[in-house]
Amino acid sequence: MKKGNDIDRYRAALAAQMGVSSEHITLFGKGRQGLYALLRSLGIGQGDEVIVPAFTCVVVPNAIIYTGARPVYSEIEPCTFNSSVEQIQARITPATRAIIVQNTFGLSPDFDPILALAREKKLFVIEDCAHGFGGSYKGRPNGTLGDAAFFSTQWNKPFSTGLGGFVYVKSPRLAKAMKEKEAKLNLPSRLFEYLLSIQLFMRRHVLRPAVYWPLLKLYRKLSSWSLVSGSSESLELSGTDMPENYLRGFGAVQARAGLQALRRFDKILERRREIVAFYDALFKRLQLPRPFVPDYASHGWLRYPFLVRDRKYFLQLAEKAQIPIGDWMKSPLHPITENWETWQYVAGSNPVGEHLSAHMLNLLTDPDITDHQLRRTADFLEKHVRELLPLPSRSAEASFNDLSRPNSVMQDTPHTLPEATFRCL
Repeated sequence: MKKGNDIDRYRAALAAQMGVSSEHITLFGKGRQGLYALLRSLGIGQGDEVIVPAFTCVVVPNAIIYTGARPVYSEIEPCTFNSSVEQIQARITPATRAIIVQNTFGLSPDFDPILALAREKKLFVIEDCAHGFGGSYKGRPNGTLGDAAFFSTQWNKPFSTGLGGFVYVKSPRLAKAMKEKEAKLNLPSRLFEYLLSIQLFMRRHVLRPAVYWPLLKLYRKLSSWSLVSGSSESLELSGTDMPENYLRGFGAVQARAGLQALRRFDKILERRREIVAFYDALFKRLQLPRPFVPDYASHGWLRYPFLVRDRKYFLQLAEKAQIPIGDWMKSPLHPITENWETWQYVAGSNPVGEHLSAHMLNLLTDPDITDHQLRRTADFLEKHVRELLPLPSRSAEASFNDLSRPNSVMQDTPHTLPEATFRCL
């Protein structure tokens, strides 16, 4: 892949934002492709195991399976939706080579105990920073904590290049191997960049709450037919065969979009936090727990998670009212809702992740959301408050299974689990 000035400037801007060397950053057509290249550079393959959280996007285990390795799913914490050192340790076997640790919705897990365990067991730690850019752990930026990290810059990520991703690695030797892989990638075609430019323009100037639902459905349908540049190809959602031309390069159109976003990233993050403060006040008014943020983390707030009794029904209500609502994570292997065994996942093996994904939706924190749109969202949630469930909480006054609350419907949901299962430690 031949270097271009825009691409070089984008790489340098990423490095400056993260406080790392640009020589240790490699760019890819998508973040999952960077993960695959990273696993290959580590020599991970047949007979190896890689631990991933049971609350992930299916493209992550796909990248593992494409190498010939086996994904092993670890349970998540009920309050942070992240991996814990105890659950990871329970999944380690002699075949384990690496641990993938996710920053869910922008929140870092408690990294120090995980890193200590990995050092003891001589395992490689990879941060899944698809949600994590902009957050931090004990003052250190997400993506700089483990041995390596992969990032997504797709449409609904902390900042967007339309499609795209990148990898950061600490080891100079590994950085060299990743550079060699990046150099072999083909740059996007002119047609691809032209179509992506149109999509970027539409995203900035056309997407509004009134057209959110029809455009979302149209986009997902067209991307499944490979008629637009979508986040996932149909093959990635139907099985574990690696798509043809899976590995792709990162182009100038993406780099320019990334440079524009990075120049205003601090303002993007500031606006997200203003929106979250509005949601916090709303949920307090509704007497429902807000998402838990541990003292060790600064949340990036890509999404604001909440729980509902019936996901399908609530999304129908939101669509009818023209209220944009996100559907992450609809299963432990988002967006896959059946045939989990195809991805070597055993149903029932991670009850917390399975239960939460059966009830979880999220409010958008996109920086272009207006105050008027926020008020409409608040009115909608207040109108349908009896459809909401309390998030797991450390507060005794608002526990996940507190069935005495008048608007709690856990008592008649088929997914109720023992209270101890959802205790936040």
